[in-house]
Amino acid sequence: MLRSLTLSLAFIAAFCSVVSAADVEPRTVVITWRSGSPSFLAWQAAGRRGPITDLTPLVGAHSTTPYILDATLTAVDRAHALRNHTVIRQTPDRTISRIMVVKYEADVDPAYVARKLSSLPDVQVAEPLSRHHLLEMPNDPDVGLQYHLPLIRAIDAWDVLPLNKTIVVGIVDTGIDTAHVDLGANVWRNSGEMGLDANQQDKRFNNLDDDGNGFADDWYGWDFLGADGTPDNEPLPGNLHGTHVGGIVAAVINNAIGVAGVGKNIRVMPVKIGYDDQFSSTVGRSSDGILYAASMGASIINCSFGSGSPSFADVTVIEEATTLGSLIVAASGNDGVNMAFYPAAYPQVLSVTATDELDQLTYFSNRHSSVDVCAPGLTIYSTVPGDRYDYLNGTSMASPVAAAVAAMVRLRFPDYSPDETRAVVMSTCDNVDTLNRIFMGLYGIGRVNALKAVSESSPRWVSVIRSTFTDADEDGFFEPNERIRLSLDIRNELEPLSHCVVHVTPAPAAFQPEIVTDSIVVGPLAHGQTVTLAEDVLIDLPSDIPFNGELRLMVTITDSSQFVSRQMITAVVNPTYRTIDVNYLAATVNSIGNIGYNDYPSNVQGVGLSYKGGPSLLFEGALMVGVQPRDLPNVARGAQTDIKDTSFHPLRIAELRTDSVPNGSRIVTTFSDIYDPWSIGLSITQNVYAMTADSLKRTLLITLDVTNRVDTVIRDLFVSQFYDFDIGPSGSNNGCAFDRSKGIGLIQNTTRPDLPSVGVAMISPLPMNFFALDNDGDVSSPSIYDHFLRAEKWTTMSGGIRRANSRITDVSTIIGAGPFSLAPGESKQVCFVIAVGEDYTMLSSDIASARAAAELMGLNAAPYKEIPIEDRISYIEGSPLLGPGSHDVSFAVGQTSPVTIDVIDLFGNPITTVVDNEQFQAGTYTRTMNLPNIAQGTYFLRMTTFASSVIEGFGVVR
Repeated sequence: MLRSLTLSLAFIAAFCSVVSAADVEPRTVVITWRSGSPSFLAWQAAGRRGPITDLTPLVGAHSTTPYILDATLTAVDRAHALRNHTVIRQTPDRTISRIMVVKYEADVDPAYVARKLSSLPDVQVAEPLSRHHLLEMPNDPDVGLQYHLPLIRAIDAWDVLPLNKTIVVGIVDTGIDTAHVDLGANVWRNSGEMGLDANQQDKRFNNLDDDGNGFADDWYGWDFLGADGTPDNEPLPGNLHGTHVGGIVAAVINNAIGVAGVGKNIRVMPVKIGYDDQFSSTVGRSSDGILYAASMGASIINCSFGSGSPSFADVTVIEEATTLGSLIVAASGNDGVNMAFYPAAYPQVLSVTATDELDQLTYFSNRHSSVDVCAPGLTIYSTVPGDRYDYLNGTSMASPVAAAVAAMVRLRFPDYSPDETRAVVMSTCDNVDTLNRIFMGLYGIGRVNALKAVSESSPRWVSVIRSTFTDADEDGFFEPNERIRLSLDIRNELEPLSHCVVHVTPAPAAFQPEIVTDSIVVGPLAHGQTVTLAEDVLIDLPSDIPFNGELRLMVTITDSSQFVSRQMITAVVNPTYRTIDVNYLAATVNSIGNIGYNDYPSNVQGVGLSYKGGPSLLFEGALMVGVQPRDLPNVARGAQTDIKDTSFHPLRIAELRTDSVPNGSRIVTTFSDIYDPWSIGLSITQNVYAMTADSLKRTLLITLDVTNRVDTVIRDLFVSQFYDFDIGPSGSNNGCAFDRSKGIGLIQNTTRPDLPSVGVAMISPLPMNFFALDNDGDVSSPSIYDHFLRAEKWTTMSGGIRRANSRITDVSTIIGAGPFSLAPGESKQVCFVIAVGEDYTMLSSDIASARAAAELMGLNAAPYKEIPIEDRISYIEGSPLLGPGSHDVSFAVGQTSPVTIDVIDLFGNPITTVVDNEQFQAGTYTRTMNLPNIAQGTYFLRMTTFASSVIEGFGVVR
């Protein structure tokens, strides 16, 4: 099957929601419902409020609110009607009305919840709710004045503009001081909310929605947050940021006061998305703000805020605003690194980074291939509240400079679409490559030039709208010494071209590929025409490309040898993971012990575990090894649910091979535990085999060759696999059980018999360990929704068949071998099988076949010997430190016997009795221990049966 990597605008928009980010709202996710889905229709019928039945098993108690307010939807409907000269029609099933914010009570990471919810059939996308922040950086007020005006030739541009026309720029920010002596005259007013109503009341203050846009008395903008999150009609500043941004765009010109804005004949629309707190840099309801500005006629909308977290919901909002005729201009971020920043990095947005008075990229500016242009953003002098002025630094300041240039373009050429306006601003930039050579392609096409932008009569710009890479062996992985192909779609945004040629060259990067086909002739290209290049660009990758390296290519368009446009495109090459797909199972294996995905919890890099081409059945697969709770190298989720432990260092990158496999393929990799702060001293070679024989085509065979690399004996070593299987939507209604008669862990969806089941087995002649884990926790199982601590990992991977059955919930499985010892230099092989099938009979037969095949291959596999139940204390609630009160105790009884369980002190003196000579059949049980108010110290829980006496220690604290 052909696999390719498509780096097109549609690809970015479609997949941006799965990228994880740290700066998100806690206990909050955003869901976009599928059109016409039952859950959406029920939510809509409830007024787009209230809990959702299908979500309760997954997130518990929760509330929901619309992502886009009802009033904003009304404004959008009204704006479409005005544009199309039709009556206002409500469109309740459009995408922006199907986006819902879910707030839940459980302390579970939003990225984890979002990934689980994404598999619900009614959910189109689930994602965390990003926190956006302002992007200014205060500076000393004694440095310079408005150097940016002559640098970008703004003053010269004013003379080219029409005299009696104005244009509106939406300032979606922290509010504007509308009474500022140098800005107030250029603040937008809503004519529909001014004058007198039919009752001779002032429309500005009559508490009526006179213009029918969904907002009452919004006569000079709207405040979406107010003091406490309650919207109002006074978009006055909290933080000074918005007033500074507004002044950069449109401070009054030629009034003999203060400063001048970059743009002439511009009115700024205050749309406040910040709190009234002057010290707060957090913003909210930015999507409502963007849609309000677009609906009320803002041709340009400036967004000097953002985060590193992309969102499908925000992509939908940007597309809606663009449809309404607005160009979004946004800041690229102030982290000073190579990263995409949102909303700036969305395809239809003009992304702006900051330069200084010498046209050099500033130290704080983000650079990235998604950046379109740069503009002055260092020591920018502008208005602040209270008729004052101040200097600020930041891409927040660069963005309104470019927004004002875009507004003047739209004022000069009112028929330009948002995409055409964006293209003109880019096509007329000044080249500053010689000053920023090492960042070429990462700061946009150049620094904006206002005069050229408004006076160029025949601007030209061609965009790359799709780029697709394919490789020679069609495995989707671009490897050293491989020839890859690049297919391109381009679109002419502006004036027609007579002889278009596409040139592809390497961009500055860590390695330089050889471009075999470096130019392709297109010929004539009309305005608005889209073409797929007639031939592919051939690229030979060198032998020295780094792991997970970034291939950077510059695509330059010329017309009759004259420069037209330039864009950088990128691809990840030589990745450290591979996918095996030769039988009914497809799985991704990385180079550090994960199976399923390389990038938990985003889970974009890989296919998970797929059966017959279906959806992934595996959310997370990870290796855990240890000798005690502290010394436990692993790559499973850790102290934070959305961050996995990274104990292993790759020594041999995952490689797909066909040798040493009867009728199939294998992925082999080697890694060590030196990245762990408490390294044991191991190296591990992992092989994952997929074979095509009829009895094996539903199985994967996994071997781990564990070697002691230190000069001392490693004792009591445990080796386990952690699997969070999700069979069906979000893994809900799953159950896990261990079959002692066959040594198989079974995972099933208990309400969907039509879905496949999964079986796992450890098939080496070593002591078996198994734990059926409830992801949401239970008296006998830790919860891993909040964290998965090393002490919890140790509990689940050591001690035999510690928990044979889960509840019916979202479950995980831990299966492994140990304890065993390794002498210096000694290796021991541990073998596992994963099988997927329609029923348990098929699964158990396939696992038996895989066990037999492993024996024939000379692997460390052996026939299964049934494991008897042993007398044991499995779990003490709250252990190891308990206080007085009730604590659940779980225990196992190996054979029918009277059982006594009591608490004793260090000297064997009885303290209290939990079970008093009660008869039990073989099995596992839970009882309540009522611990009295006793002295602080060490105590023991003692269980006595017919066959044995076992104890478990704990501490008492007061």
